[in-house]
Amino acid sequence: MPENGKDSANRPEDGEMLQFEMEVPDDELYMELDDDRRQELDEMLGLKVIGVEVWEESLGDDEDAPTKPAERIFFDCDLFLDGNQAIELYVTAAYPDPDDEPVSGLDAIYDIVGSLADRGLTVIDYGSVDEEGGLALAFGHDDQVDLVLAASAWMVAEWEADDEESEEG
Repeated sequence: MPENGKDSANRPEDGEMLQFEMEVPDDELYMELDDDRRQELDEMLGLKVIGVEVWEESLGDDEDAPTKPAERIFFDCDLFLDGNQAIELYVTAAYPDPDDEPVSGLDAIYDIVGSLADRGLTVIDYGSVDEEGGLALAFGHDDQVDLVLAASAWMVAEWEADDEESEEG
């Protein structure tokens, strides 16, 4: 596992991990959609997910009662999009069917969230999770929603491929 405490959900066949360096302009987490957040997210509509990192722990975890991997529902992840755009999602649940229960179990979460890049899904819509805020992102092809990620908090950033990856490519 990488030293940063994250495990890549997008695991290439040859066992190499897909890793990126993040360039984060500030450390502000967003919890509500406002005009500025909507403008940022509007620019991400139609962008394809090209990489994913799922963290083993979540900012929402209770330190006194650790969540067992098989019981995990909420997770944190980084989504790397075309155009060097990235979005970090915190205390997130994954819904393959928006009308059903979220995915549970860390292995199942890795599989479904990792499939965003494997299946070439794009950001097709977004909205508030509920009246209190949060962010729901819909991923799919055209107007067909294949996965919804509902996060309590998020941050938008830009990324660059790390130096080793740049030299190889």
